[in-house]
Amino acid sequence: MMHFLLIDALNLIRRIYAVCESQHGSDSDAAIEAALQRTSNAINKLMHQYQPHYAVAAFDGQSSWRHAYYPDYKISRKPMPERLKSNLGRFAHAFHAAQISSLSVDNEEADDVLATLASKAPQTMQCIIVSTDKGYLPLLSEQIKVYDYFGKSFRDAQQVQDKYGVSVAQLTQYFALVGDKTNDIPGVNGIGIKSAKALLTQYDSVQHALAQAPENKIQRQLTDNLPQYVRALHLVSLRCDIDLGVSLKQFQVHNGAQQIVLPPHSASQSSAKPGILS
Repeated sequence: MMHFLLIDALNLIRRIYAVCESQHGSDSDAAIEAALQRTSNAINKLMHQYQPHYAVAAFDGQSSWRHAYYPDYKISRKPMPERLKSNLGRFAHAFHAAQISSLSVDNEEADDVLATLASKAPQTMQCIIVSTDKGYLPLLSEQIKVYDYFGKSFRDAQQVQDKYGVSVAQLTQYFALVGDKTNDIPGVNGIGIKSAKALLTQYDSVQHALAQAPENKIQRQLTDNLPQYVRALHLVSLRCDIDLGVSLKQFQVHNGAQQIVLPPHSASQSSAKPGILS
């Protein structure tokens, strides 16, 4: 089976840089050089481990539609250090040197870009998303795997059940109910971790719970605060329908790997056939 390696570039780079910055100081060029070397080592390990036929390193675009939709999105997130930001081009070249093209799309986050690529990849291809971001976990399937480079392990459905108490199919709804503090996304007032688990245990989905006459406090909280749930669901859901206008061939591992920067495309459902990148 062919492998498609999909790397959440900033997730990898920023975690590596944070370690190097703590060792060398934020004002030191040594932190950048050490981070570049460690990133290159990580890339080479991943390429050796999976021997992918196709690979891409996705970077965030200049902005995100989520900020326009909800201005407080990631409002408390610490900004990228300027020294790192000014050197991102060098990190992109580290991927190119390993025969991996880099990709960014204006107004789109890397999460949505990788989710779209993985969802549209041929069914015969094994997609491996490299990231520690829990937002990718709802994509887990036989075809799509999520690999934690730092933990050196794959995330799976049993881990999702053990950690969150819900199935992979329910995970996005769970995140919408409880919110996502790391991205400053509020959930539903009055519904916390325990009540969200209880709701999704009693009913297989939020839609099913809403279709029933309110039987308990949790259902009433959900019904009374439905707009909050809808907003959160929109924010935590990964988009798998971006009309990227690229072909799989562009991500073939080869010596001509380069940076691909795309303008924003239609947010509507892509008309491409399943398994084909438009």
